[in-house]
Amino acid sequence: MVRLPAGSYRAGAEYRFAPLTGDVRADVLDVAEQSRAIHRRHPWLSQVTASTLGPNSMRYLDHLVGALAPAGLDPTATMTGVALLSGWVTNFAAQEAAGMSAGAAGGGAAHIAAMLEHGDYPHLTALMTGASAGGSAGDVADADSRSGADDGSDANDRAFRAGIDALLFGIAPTR
Repeated sequence: MVRLPAGSYRAGAEYRFAPLTGDVRADVLDVAEQSRAIHRRHPWLSQVTASTLGPNSMRYLDHLVGALAPAGLDPTATMTGVALLSGWVTNFAAQEAAGMSAGAAGGGAAHIAAMLEHGDYPHLTALMTGASAGGSAGDVADADSRSGADDGSDANDRAFRAGIDALLFGIAPTR
Protein backbone atom coordinates (compact mmCIF):
# COMPACT_ATOMS: atom_id res chain seq x y z
CA MET A 1 0.00 0.00 0.00
CA VAL A 2 1.33 3.42 -0.95
CA ARG A 3 0.75 6.25 1.47
CA LEU A 4 0.18 9.58 -0.20
CA PRO A 5 1.33 12.81 1.38
CA ALA A 6 -1.51 14.33 3.39
CA GLY A 7 -1.27 17.45 1.25
CA SER A 8 -2.12 15.55 -1.93
CA TYR A 9 -5.79 15.52 -0.97
CA ARG A 10 -5.75 19.12 0.23
CA ALA A 11 -4.05 20.36 -2.95
CA GLY A 12 -7.21 19.55 -4.89
CA ALA A 13 -9.20 21.76 -2.53
CA GLU A 14 -7.33 24.78 -3.89
CA TYR A 15 -9.36 24.89 -7.10
CA ARG A 16 -11.77 27.80 -7.33
CA PHE A 17 -14.06 26.83 -10.16
CA ALA A 18 -15.81 29.74 -11.81
CA PRO A 19 -19.22 29.16 -13.35
CA LEU A 20 -18.82 27.65 -16.80
CA THR A 21 -19.25 30.12 -19.65
CA GLY A 22 -19.89 27.70 -22.50
CA ASP A 23 -16.65 28.80 -24.18
CA VAL A 24 -14.76 25.49 -24.27
CA ARG A 25 -11.33 27.05 -24.68
CA ALA A 26 -11.80 29.66 -21.95
CA ASP A 27 -13.30 27.19 -19.49
CA VAL A 28 -10.67 24.49 -20.12
CA LEU A 29 -7.85 27.03 -19.97
CA ASP A 30 -9.15 28.30 -16.62
CA VAL A 31 -9.05 24.79 -15.15
CA ALA A 32 -5.68 24.00 -16.76
CA GLU A 33 -4.05 27.19 -15.50
CA GLN A 34 -5.36 26.56 -11.98
CA SER A 35 -4.03 23.03 -12.11
CA ARG A 36 -0.63 24.26 -13.31
CA ALA A 37 -0.54 26.82 -10.49
CA ILE A 38 -1.40 24.14 -7.93
CA HIS A 39 1.37 21.93 -9.30
CA ARG A 40 3.78 24.87 -9.05
CA ARG A 41 2.87 25.36 -5.38
CA HIS A 42 3.20 21.63 -4.75
CA PRO A 43 6.00 20.38 -7.07
CA TRP A 44 5.81 16.87 -5.58
CA LEU A 45 2.19 16.54 -6.74
CA SER A 46 3.07 15.23 -10.20
CA GLN A 47 4.95 12.35 -8.55
CA VAL A 48 1.97 10.93 -6.68
CA THR A 49 -1.25 9.36 -7.83
CA ALA A 50 -4.24 8.25 -5.87
CA SER A 51 -5.72 4.83 -6.48
CA THR A 52 -9.15 6.12 -5.53
CA LEU A 53 -10.75 9.44 -6.32
CA GLY A 54 -11.62 11.67 -3.43
CA PRO A 55 -14.18 14.48 -3.44
CA ASN A 56 -11.69 17.08 -4.72
CA SER A 57 -10.67 14.88 -7.64
CA MET A 58 -14.33 14.27 -8.43
CA ARG A 59 -15.01 18.04 -8.39
CA TYR A 60 -12.08 18.58 -10.79
CA LEU A 61 -13.28 15.83 -13.15
CA ASP A 62 -16.87 17.05 -13.01
CA HIS A 63 -15.86 20.61 -13.81
CA LEU A 64 -13.56 19.61 -16.68
CA VAL A 65 -16.25 17.33 -18.14
CA GLY A 66 -18.64 20.30 -17.90
CA ALA A 67 -16.10 22.56 -19.61
CA LEU A 68 -15.91 20.11 -22.52
CA ALA A 69 -19.70 19.54 -22.69
CA PRO A 70 -20.44 22.31 -25.24
CA ALA A 71 -18.19 20.47 -27.70
CA GLY A 72 -20.86 17.75 -27.94
CA LEU A 73 -18.41 14.88 -27.60
CA ASP A 74 -19.37 11.30 -26.88
CA PRO A 75 -18.46 9.97 -23.41
CA THR A 76 -15.29 8.21 -24.60
CA ALA A 77 -14.00 11.30 -26.40
CA THR A 78 -14.83 13.44 -23.38
CA MET A 79 -12.89 11.24 -20.96
CA THR A 80 -10.03 10.94 -23.45
CA GLY A 81 -9.95 14.73 -23.61
CA VAL A 82 -9.92 14.95 -19.82
CA ALA A 83 -7.03 12.47 -19.66
CA LEU A 84 -5.02 14.26 -22.38
CA LEU A 85 -5.52 17.71 -20.89
CA SER A 86 -4.79 16.53 -17.34
CA GLY A 87 -1.71 14.67 -18.54
CA TRP A 88 -0.42 17.72 -20.41
CA VAL A 89 -0.78 19.90 -17.31
CA THR A 90 0.87 17.34 -15.03
CA ASN A 91 3.79 16.66 -17.37
CA PHE A 92 4.32 20.34 -18.15
CA ALA A 93 4.31 21.21 -14.45
CA ALA A 94 6.72 18.35 -13.70
CA GLN A 95 9.15 19.70 -16.30
CA GLU A 96 8.85 23.16 -14.81
CA ALA A 97 9.50 21.77 -11.33
CA ALA A 98 12.59 20.03 -12.68
CA GLY A 99 13.85 23.39 -13.92
CA MET A 100 13.14 22.73 -17.57
CA SER A 101 11.61 25.96 -18.85
CA ALA A 102 10.55 26.24 -22.47
CA GLY A 103 13.62 28.37 -23.08
CA ALA A 104 15.99 26.01 -21.29
CA ALA A 105 14.57 22.53 -21.91
CA GLY A 106 17.18 20.16 -23.23
CA GLY A 107 20.06 22.51 -22.47
CA GLY A 108 18.70 25.73 -23.92
CA ALA A 109 18.53 27.27 -27.34
CA ALA A 110 22.28 27.72 -27.70
CA HIS A 111 22.85 24.01 -27.02
CA ILE A 112 20.17 23.01 -29.52
CA ALA A 113 21.61 25.37 -32.14
CA ALA A 114 25.07 23.85 -31.64
CA MET A 115 23.67 20.33 -32.01
CA LEU A 116 21.88 21.27 -35.22
CA GLU A 117 24.98 22.79 -36.81
CA HIS A 118 26.46 19.33 -37.45
CA GLY A 119 23.73 18.42 -39.92
CA ASP A 120 22.88 15.13 -38.20
CA TYR A 121 19.27 16.13 -37.60
CA PRO A 122 17.95 17.54 -40.89
CA HIS A 123 14.27 17.37 -39.96
CA LEU A 124 14.78 19.08 -36.62
CA THR A 125 17.03 21.64 -38.29
CA ALA A 126 14.33 22.45 -40.83
CA LEU A 127 11.68 22.69 -38.12
CA MET A 128 13.68 24.67 -35.59
CA THR A 129 15.41 27.07 -37.91
CA GLY A 130 13.05 27.60 -40.77
CA ALA A 131 15.83 26.29 -43.02
CA SER A 132 13.42 26.02 -45.91
CA ALA A 133 12.96 29.78 -45.58
CA GLY A 134 16.69 30.43 -45.50
CA GLY A 135 17.22 30.31 -41.73
CA SER A 136 20.21 28.87 -39.91
CA ALA A 137 20.72 26.94 -36.68
CA GLY A 138 21.62 30.21 -34.99
CA ASP A 139 18.01 31.29 -35.43
CA VAL A 140 17.03 29.14 -32.44
CA ALA A 141 19.28 31.08 -30.07
CA ASP A 142 18.29 34.39 -31.64
CA ALA A 143 14.58 33.66 -31.19
CA ASP A 144 15.17 32.66 -27.57
CA SER A 145 17.08 35.83 -26.80
CA ARG A 146 14.34 37.95 -28.39
CA SER A 147 11.70 36.47 -26.10
CA GLY A 148 12.87 38.80 -23.34
CA ALA A 149 12.29 36.27 -20.58
CA ASP A 150 15.40 35.34 -18.67
CA ASP A 151 13.67 32.59 -16.72
CA GLY A 152 11.58 31.29 -19.61
CA SER A 153 8.32 32.15 -17.83
CA ASP A 154 6.80 34.02 -20.77
CA ALA A 155 7.94 31.28 -23.13
CA ASN A 156 6.55 28.71 -20.69
CA ASP A 157 3.17 30.45 -20.59
CA ARG A 158 3.05 30.55 -24.40
CA ALA A 159 4.12 26.90 -24.68
CA PHE A 160 1.58 25.84 -22.05
CA ARG A 161 -1.32 27.59 -23.80
CA ALA A 162 -0.17 26.37 -27.22
CA GLY A 163 -0.28 22.81 -25.88
CA ILE A 164 -3.79 23.28 -24.50
CA ASP A 165 -4.90 24.78 -27.82
CA ALA A 166 -3.33 21.92 -29.80
CA LEU A 167 -5.04 19.35 -27.59
CA LEU A 168 -8.39 21.13 -27.81
CA PHE A 169 -8.12 21.28 -31.59
CA GLY A 170 -7.58 17.53 -31.65
CA ILE A 171 -10.32 16.84 -29.12
CA ALA A 172 -12.96 19.17 -30.55
CA PRO A 173 -11.68 20.51 -33.89
CA THR A 174 -14.91 22.09 -35.13
CA ARG A 175 -16.17 23.56 -31.89
